[in-house]
Formats: sequence, C-alpha cells, structure tokens
Amino acid sequence: MKTILVPTDFSDSSLNAARYALSYSNSIGATKVVLYHTYSVSSPVNYGIIPTEPMLLNEDVMDFEHLEKIAMNGLKHFRNELKEYCPQNIDIELVAKYGFLTEDIKTTQSEVGADIIIMSITGGGVLTESIIGSDAVIVAKQSSIPVIIIPPLTLFKEIHNILLVSDFEDVKESVPISQIKSVLDATKGKLNILHISKENSYPYNQNSEERFLFEELFEGYSLSFHFMFALSFVEGINDFSNENNMDIVIIIPKKHSLLESLFVKSHTKELAFHSQLPVMVVHS
Repeated sequence: MKTILVPTDFSDSSLNAARYALSYSNSIGATKVVLYHTYSVSSPVNYGIIPTEPMLLNEDVMDFEHLEKIAMNGLKHFRNELKEYCPQNIDIELVAKYGFLTEDIKTTQSEVGADIIIMSITGGGVLTESIIGSDAVIVAKQSSIPVIIIPPLTLFKEIHNILLVSDFEDVKESVPISQIKSVLDATKGKLNILHISKENSYPYNQNSEERFLFEELFEGYSLSFHFMFALSFVEGINDFSNENNMDIVIIIPKKHSLLESLFVKSHTKELAFHSQLPVMVVHS
C-alpha cells in the first residue's frame, strides 16, 4: 500500500480524516497521499476555508479553468493546514476534478494508482442515514479498493488489533483474503474474528468448518476467534471493541438484489454512522 486517496470537501471532519490518513501512511510505509476534491456548478460553491464565489448554472458559459483554479486554491490551502502533520517521507499530491465524487471515484482511484481510500463521514440522523445516505457510504459501496471511514474527531492510533466481523458463511467465496492479508502485512496487526449472534447460543459457529477454514486461509498470521450475543449489531461491535482494545473494524458488505435491498437493513451503513472506531470496508 503505497498511495492513499483522500476525498475532501474542506470541512473540519475531512481535515481530521486527512490527518488520520497522513499518520496511517507513515505507519504502513506509504509514500504518497492524494488530496482529491470534486466541484460542480449545481449550486453556489463554498469551500469553507476560502470565500464563497457565485457560480452561473449554465455550463455552456462556464469558465471551467476558473472553477478549477478556485478548487486548486482550496486544496493548496488545505495542504498548508496539514503541513505540521505530514511526515517528511510522504508526498502530498492535489487533484481537482469537475464532476461528482460518488460518480467518479472508480476512475480517479485508477488514475492516481490508489491502494486505499480514507475519508470522513458526515453526521447521521434519520434523513441522512435512511434516505440521503453519505458520500462515504456510497464511495465504500462503489470502490474496488478498501475504504476506511473515519468517525468525527477520531484520532489515529497505531493499529495493533484488527477486528473482522464475519457471519461465518461461505468464507472462501465471500472473504477477500488477499486484501485483508495486505492490511495485516502493512500494519503487523493481530486479526480478531468476531461473530455476533442474536440468539444466545454459539456451538455451531465455534466449531464449524468455516472456523477451521479461516485458520487455514490465514495460516502464519496471528488470529483469534470471538463469539458473542447482542441484540444490536453496532452496539455489540462497539462494546466488544471497547472491552478488547480494538483499533479498526473491517466489514465485508453483503451483496443483495434490488428487491432485497429495500427490506434488508445495511449493517455497513449502520456501522459507518455509529462505529466508535474507523471502519474499513472491503469487498469480496
């Protein structure tokens, strides 16, 4: 993992995520952090740290060079805010693109050669979580590389204990072994595999073939298994993380059909909004 992509809207939460990304980069031996901002003309643009500039909505008469210049000035100011947090061995690259983050993320991650994306998440609430969602959740859903979602005000800690949440189903087909091994190799952390049940009995999971398959697939790595009962998925993870000093949570989103997605609550989205730890989303 040499290049980390950090989408930013210049908010305080994205500044905090960028600080986390710089510390994470230094910890794993990455060499480049790319600060990435998308801009459009759908509404007046306010970059937060620079004055608002009114924008015409007719794209045919827009001065796109001027738009890009404004965005790049915002990124340069943002980079200056990060100077004291940037290790000497890490380069910060700036990328400003016209468009929308959630539509362009796959193209951009390929263009910059990103190995991982780190970004903040906006505040929750019923409307945001249930209807609007968050750019971070949408990016995590669409990205083909791991995405780390940083809760507000979360500071970087050296990663020693990694928590992988698993339902112990179809492990060989559904668990992205190579991506998780890359994280383990980079951080030198211990893998803790947690199964949460809403029924107060775990004998099948504790002794299932899937457990032994995990041991086989991660042979040579430090790992341990944990089984717990919890009525709330997120509360169970937060309680376990606090009691066992976890540093980051890995979750693997389940693929659902369009019809299923209307009725099945997304654990990924729920955890992204309510986790007390950074959440790494990786796809099978």
